Order: sequence, then structure tokens, then C-alpha cells
Amino acid sequence: MEDFNQKTRLPLFKKIDRALFQRLDLFRASPSYNGIQDFYNGLDEEQQKVFKSGIVVVIFIVPLIIISILWWQNSAIKSDLDKRMNLVAKANEIIGQTEGLVNIAPNILSLNPIDGQSMMTSRVSNTLSSSGIDLSKIRIENFSSDINGENIVRAQGDLVFSNFSTDEMVNTLINLIQREKFRIQYVNINRNNENNLLNGNFRIVHLSLAQNIEED
Repeated sequence: MEDFNQKTRLPLFKKIDRALFQRLDLFRASPSYNGIQDFYNGLDEEQQKVFKSGIVVVIFIVPLIIISILWWQNSAIKSDLDKRMNLVAKANEIIGQTEGLVNIAPNILSLNPIDGQSMMTSRVSNTLSSSGIDLSKIRIENFSSDINGENIVRAQGDLVFSNFSTDEMVNTLINLIQREKFRIQYVNINRNNENNLLNGNFRIVHLSLAQNIEED
């Protein structure tokens, strides 16, 4: 992760430097530059030193202000995402700890079991397509399923995503939980510092009644 951040920071500073130098070249070509040059030439040696020091201070302060603004915006996005992830995790925790299976079965158990990776991919795609999520940004990996002693089918897999915005991430989690009764076991998120988009994966778990599986 550290190497990734180092790679994405360098182009950002290059863009800032390029923009500053372009502005400087435009300023030198403007009539105002000649006026400032004449003003500078009219100063004595001590005044010219003070003028140069002021210019140096401005040159250093402006990039620092720009970087501070970018850092503040990135921190705000990460803080908002962390809060939403904590809310989802807390909701799952409350459901699992405060209610018995008998009472919450209609809310957490699906009537349509998932018995293969292709079926999970299809179920996820159908759930997210109506929300405008670009399906090319997601894929299912590490699928597995089993039936426990309570005749409950547990299907799980890793949903890998790339180039998600914060809203896409939150909408994906909400739709999977509310519409298809998926539960989120863990979330792993990395943020691209260059475009503020999210990459990562999260484990989705689907519980359903085994008796609803069609026999061959």
C-alpha cells in the first residue's frame, strides 16, 4: 500500500509544478510583468532583497495551501466512508446478537438458495444493475457453499471491485443487504490517491433454506 501511495503522489506534484510554471510563463508574457520588472529595477539593493524574499515565501506557501486542501478533502472522504462501514458492521452485529434465528429467519434467510458461483454472480448482477452500478467493475471469487445441521445453505464468496466511488460502494452494500439478504463478513478497501476511487473486496454470505433446492 505504501509503494502504491508513493507512485500516485509523484504525478500529483508534477501536475502542480506544471500548472505553476504554465501560469508563470503566461504572466511573463503579459504587460503586467513589464510593469513589475520596472518597479523591481527601481528599488535599491535592500528593497530588492526584501522583494525577492517575499516572492520566495509566496512560491512556497501556495503549493502548501493546495496540498493542505487536497489532504483535507481526502480525509473527509475517508472519514465519511469509515462511518458508513461502521454503521453496516454494527447493524450486522446487532442482528446477530439480539435476535434468535426463529424470530429473524424471514428477514435473514432467502427462499432462493445459491448453489454455485455462476448463480451468485447472476444474483449479484441482477441486484446491482437496477441501481446503475457498472457490472464490469465487479467480479466474484473464492466461492464456496455448504449445508449445516439446521438445513441452512450457506454460500459465500469474495466480491472484488475496482474504481468505485464512495456512493457506489455504499449503494452496493445496501442493495446486497436489503434486496438479496446478503451479509457482509469483512471489507477490505484501498483508496487511489490520484482519483479518490476505491478498490478492494468484501466477503458476502448468503443464507437460505436447504429444502428449497430443486432435486435432479
